[in-house]
Amino acid sequence: MAQGCALPRVSRCFLAFFLAGVLLEPSSSHASSSANSSSTPVPSCDTVQKAEVSLQGELLLTVGPDEESVLFKCSSAQETTLDPPNQENVYNKDSCSEAVLLQSLFASATLEKEKNNPEEGDAQTPTYKLTVPSESRTANDTVLYYKCKLQPASDSMRSHEIQGVQAGKECKVKITVEGVPPKDLENEQIEEQQTSIIECASANATEEASVSAESPLSFKCGQGLTLEPRALTDVFNDRDGKCTPQVTLQSLVDATLENTGTDTHQNEQSVYQLAVKTAPSEDTALCYKCVPSSSSNQKDKTAAGGEGSTEEACLLKISVKGDATSAAERTWTAAQWAVAVFVAGQVLRGVVDV
Repeated sequence: MAQGCALPRVSRCFLAFFLAGVLLEPSSSHASSSANSSSTPVPSCDTVQKAEVSLQGELLLTVGPDEESVLFKCSSAQETTLDPPNQENVYNKDSCSEAVLLQSLFASATLEKEKNNPEEGDAQTPTYKLTVPSESRTANDTVLYYKCKLQPASDSMRSHEIQGVQAGKECKVKITVEGVPPKDLENEQIEEQQTSIIECASANATEEASVSAESPLSFKCGQGLTLEPRALTDVFNDRDGKCTPQVTLQSLVDATLENTGTDTHQNEQSVYQLAVKTAPSEDTALCYKCVPSSSSNQKDKTAAGGEGSTEEACLLKISVKGDATSAAERTWTAAQWAVAVFVAGQVLRGVVDV
């Protein structure tokens, strides 16, 4: 017991020290961060020249694309008023002549008075926080304006404390809210492709589309047309470009076809989704037909590759993207098996000494 961290308890002691370090680290980091943030002065309109305290003409601030708020003070040493007086309003023109609602420019945007630290020397002067959520911003920059005005000294003591106060001096606070760029164009195109529906709308027409394991394909027949083959487990082999013969889908590619419901926005036709589970070793050609509903009900025209069915049909030719890498891997695996079988056979025959 005198050894404290005896050998059987070494792991426990180490774990205790480790956990203590982990738990203490965030507190130290937070304190350091707080100290750093509190030491950063809030931008203000103050300027001191020749022992005179006054307001500079303009304070320039920016809310970047990755930021949602900015702090500012009219003054750290003088009594001031903020214009517009209603914090729900703001100026959006350089003339600052007509105020508008802040939330008419940015939904959910706010201007609030922050609570100052009573230990700080400028605790009596307000700090303002403008918050503009990123989701309410457009791709273009927007400029907002406020005006800070000095108040006349209220008594002789105040005038004595702050010599040279220029009553009525104004400072324009110009805040540029930088635009937030739109979502990546490539992501938008992928989303559009996944949500768009290919329509085979008219007889004697041909539509072409592609599908891969990463991107399923949604399609439908036009008004008055019905999908063939009618069994969702079947498809037409389009290897020779003739959309025939009718075979099982799984015999060509590891994929499924599902009826996802009707398109409520247009013609109430059934929407089908073709999803590839495993990419084939090479590009594979599939075909579906959209035929007039009346002829689809006639057995002599729904037979696989039936005469006359293609002439009246809209053909949807689909290319299933292959994966050459997976084909190479399958070939290499087959070669490995061949070697393994050969070696095993030699061992059994006693040719190889093990």
